[in-house]
Amino acid sequence: MLPEPETQAALEIARFIASQPSPEQVIAFRPSPAVIERAYALIDAERERSLTVEEHHEMESYLAIQHIMILAKAEAHLQLRQRAS
Repeated sequence: MLPEPETQAALEIARFIASQPSPEQVIAFRPSPAVIERAYALIDAERERSLTVEEHHEMESYLAIQHIMILAKAEAHLQLRQRAS
């Protein structure tokens, strides 16, 4: 049985970080299709109706993970620029 998508997204990030990725791998990282599909399903649901409390928490989790990855990718770009100097 697969974990719930929210758990799946966090698990994917944890596994990725534990693999000690290179800056290039951080920049190239993308969530799995299942995680992307669930995030878009929540976005669509929010457009059509109010989210449940559970859905709202799940959406907040996705946003937090996205924010962390944006910061990590910016740092990876910085490291690559510094390495190239």
